Amino acid sequence: MHYKNDKMLPLYILRGIQQSWQHSKGDAEFSVTELLQPPKVRALRLLNKDAIVEDYSDSIASFIGTSVHKMLEDGNKDKEEYITESPLSHVFKDITVGDDTCKVSGTVDLIDIKNYTLVDFKTTGAYGVMYDKPEWEQQLNIYGYLYAKQENKKTLPTLEISAILKDWSKNKAEKSNTYPPSPVYQKPIVSWNMEKVEDFVKERIRLHRVALEEPDMFDCSDEERWLSPKGVYNRCKHYCNVNQFCNQYKGEINGGEQNKK
Repeated sequence: MHYKNDKMLPLYILRGIQQSWQHSKGDAEFSVTELLQPPKVRALRLLNKDAIVEDYSDSIASFIGTSVHKMLEDGNKDKEEYITESPLSHVFKDITVGDDTCKVSGTVDLIDIKNYTLVDFKTTGAYGVMYDKPEWEQQLNIYGYLYAKQENKKTLPTLEISAILKDWSKNKAEKSNTYPPSPVYQKPIVSWNMEKVEDFVKERIRLHRVALEEPDMFDCSDEERWLSPKGVYNRCKHYCNVNQFCNQYKGEINGGEQNKK
């Protein structure tokens, strides 16, 4: 992947963004984040990695999130009640496509040891915590599974999102019973059983391996494409850096606006 700076961000900002990218999944085939990506999108990124060009300005939102994570990690490291930025991994077996094993890794933001609780930090908008997000539930349950396996537990820990609401409004909070009452919002996540997580992960591995071989045979779902009430696929149109390689996207924009068929 290559980067450009059309928005003319200062060099010191570019260096900070580059610093925030220094994460590794080790020798795992998938990170948890990768596993939850749409299989078609991940496949197209890998197959076209030398042709993808992004602007540094597109990384600002993730840069802010990474910076917040770093401050929370530094503030809580070496505290005996917590483990921060804990790297976890597990080898899943009996995979039906390709190799019959697959290593998946992930880094957990914070583990409350005494209360067997796993916390994931999110930097998001206020409305982002007012509705359920399946991808958050999936992500935390996989992290919980990895931690349970490490600790030889038979059940997942308690799961929780700790969200920093970057656009929180005190005025809106005072006028609404449903708007988050604080700029820091604790959102509990339903814990699955171990078997459900394992079945889910194995199916995601299967989908990704097949998509890498035949990406044009896959279509992203409406949910993966962030279909708006107006019928526009916002992710495809504004946020997908492989849309120029995507047969699904290109097939829909021929002759006009990229809207839902």
